[in-house]
Amino acid sequence: MSLNIRLVVGLGNPGERYRNTWHNLGAMVVSELAKRTLVSLKPGKGEYIGAEASIGCRSVMLMTPTSYMNRSGGPVVAWMRYYKATSEEVLVIHDDHDLPLGRLRIRSEGSPGGHRGMEDIIRMVGVDKIPRLKIGIRTDREAVSLADQVLAPIPKADAAAVERIIVAASDAAIAIIQNGLAATMNFYNGAEF
Repeated sequence: MSLNIRLVVGLGNPGERYRNTWHNLGAMVVSELAKRTLVSLKPGKGEYIGAEASIGCRSVMLMTPTSYMNRSGGPVVAWMRYYKATSEEVLVIHDDHDLPLGRLRIRSEGSPGGHRGMEDIIRMVGVDKIPRLKIGIRTDREAVSLADQVLAPIPKADAAAVERIIVAASDAAIAIIQNGLAATMNFYNGAEF
């Protein structure tokens, strides 16, 4: 597995309606990384906002697709083709309803686990060997349907926990870029934030 992450993708949906929803945690982490690295995410040549950032001694592209969650693969594949990047050089950050709020899980490959954005990326890339950082969003207060839950605004009662997990996920993404997946997995997988 390559240590050379060149693209960090934070999944979410564009627009004010979705800005503060559970499904946008990946995009929130990329925004936090942009803030930490003093860059501004701007519209790119495609359906995304992004910026080149320096993390340690590495240069990476931070990206949030603006094509809606279920069509996240197009912008990712277009970037990969243009820059001749492999799937192992991409880190995808997304919410995961199978994990409780406050938990992160790092994987080097695998199924999309029901996540439509990850599913579209895997379909478009053609392999599931894509590093990912999953952010737990399951709480005690659940909507009737999963779609309603992930698209619901984050309640004020969970705001502090969400802030902690965004900071922890940003730290984890930086650790993956600087130290690789294996070392970062050992520290973050199973930890509570």
